[in-house]
Amino acid sequence: MAVHTPRENLWDVLLGLAWVLFTTTGAKAAAVSATPAQTFTGIGGSGAWWPNDLWHFPETTRQNLSSLLFSPSGLGLSSYRYNVGAGGVNVSNPTRAPETFYVSPGVYNFSADPQGVYFLNEAAKRGVASITAFANSAPPRLTSGGASCNGQFVNGNGNAYGTFLSDVVAHFRSGGINISLISPMNEPDSTFGPSPCGQEGMQVMPSQRAEVVNGLWNALSARGLASTVGILADESSSLGNAGNEYSAWLPQVIDKVAALVHHTYDFPSDASYTSYVTNTNKQFPGKQTWMSEICCSLGNADGTGKGYTQGYDPTIKNALMFSSLVFQSLVLVNEPHYDFWTLVSNGLGCSPLNNPSCATNANSNGWNDGLIYYDGSYAGNGNFQLYIKKQFWTYKHFGNFVKPGSQRRAITGSDATKFMMGVTDSSNFYVIAMNPNTTDSTLTLTFPESVCATEAHRTSASEDFASIAAATQSGSSWSLPLKGTSLNTYIFARRSC
Repeated sequence: MAVHTPRENLWDVLLGLAWVLFTTTGAKAAAVSATPAQTFTGIGGSGAWWPNDLWHFPETTRQNLSSLLFSPSGLGLSSYRYNVGAGGVNVSNPTRAPETFYVSPGVYNFSADPQGVYFLNEAAKRGVASITAFANSAPPRLTSGGASCNGQFVNGNGNAYGTFLSDVVAHFRSGGINISLISPMNEPDSTFGPSPCGQEGMQVMPSQRAEVVNGLWNALSARGLASTVGILADESSSLGNAGNEYSAWLPQVIDKVAALVHHTYDFPSDASYTSYVTNTNKQFPGKQTWMSEICCSLGNADGTGKGYTQGYDPTIKNALMFSSLVFQSLVLVNEPHYDFWTLVSNGLGCSPLNNPSCATNANSNGWNDGLIYYDGSYAGNGNFQLYIKKQFWTYKHFGNFVKPGSQRRAITGSDATKFMMGVTDSSNFYVIAMNPNTTDSTLTLTFPESVCATEAHRTSASEDFASIAAATQSGSSWSLPLKGTSLNTYIFARRSC
């Protein structure tokens, strides 16, 4: 005899069948692309100006700091920016006055700047793949004010300045430190005056920038280095300045520039960042744009409220805000390289010896310009402790898993957000995903090939790159739990389980 199923039960059966089909056909809410979006060149940050202070710390502390920055157990950075000093003439802050090798044309004192050279050596020893020599100012003899700031590049000095930078790089390369990139003008849109200045800096007008690049190119060519040492330009402080000024100088030297590097102190919206990269790619096809400096923002975990602001915030909220900026550069506009500003800072804004919660509580007097902090009064009080901010642990997700030669794979679908990406190397898929919301969620993900979950790491308010359970498989999909207000990396071997 026939069985008659009530209408509501029949509907439940149909829904159940639909779900079975959905979960067994691989039609999931998010998927990792089979096609690489870009190939990465490095994740890193700057060696200005903290080596001047950290050089005076105990050797055990200096070694610990080097491991924290450059070793896989720490950030595992693959990019380091060494600051070629101009001597700090008229700079009022001694920490920001690096010594210079320059004595006179063709005459150098390479025993100068042992502070910066120490950590440059540590970066090279520990296998940092991409080392950039960058300068905030030319030597004082080559600037309009005869100082290391509050002046301008002087026309006709392109070859002399290029010779100095090339000789510095050739010296270190001959000693086994393979500096592969030179940036001759850091934020050329400012003199950093008035004098006495807070830091080194040199204005290079758009009409002068081609001369700087040509002079450096000529000097590198004369030393047989033009094919192995790339020139980065022009490190403008904002995307607006960079894009508006390219036409005045870049067409003259575009073939001599390895990559167009910029800072993002305008804290661009997604739309304006996309517009800058799109327009630059149209004008100069085949030339990559790189993000080479940012710091100093308050804001929310999802990136809202960002902007150049004084204040120190060591919490997960600020750490995720900066992670949102990394995702913006790497995911939104496909840039292959990301450098934070100064990796180490004394901008705590309070005294850690007088206030036990100084390093762990937000305040309005400090600055979010570092990942690791130290007591600026160390010389007087003998405090040589290092203080690790939560941002250190979130940046470790990128430093450990976004390596030169690895490739980004887009994550698409209704479960995907702009705060997640896939990364591949020859052995693994790494899924780096941020949940800026306070509620937990789960990312359901499929891959374009067979994978096997092996491990995972999470940074949250209570966890610092903690080991967590690997993703779990159901049919052809994988479940990746994303705890509220956290950054996660799930690792998958490129093989069947």
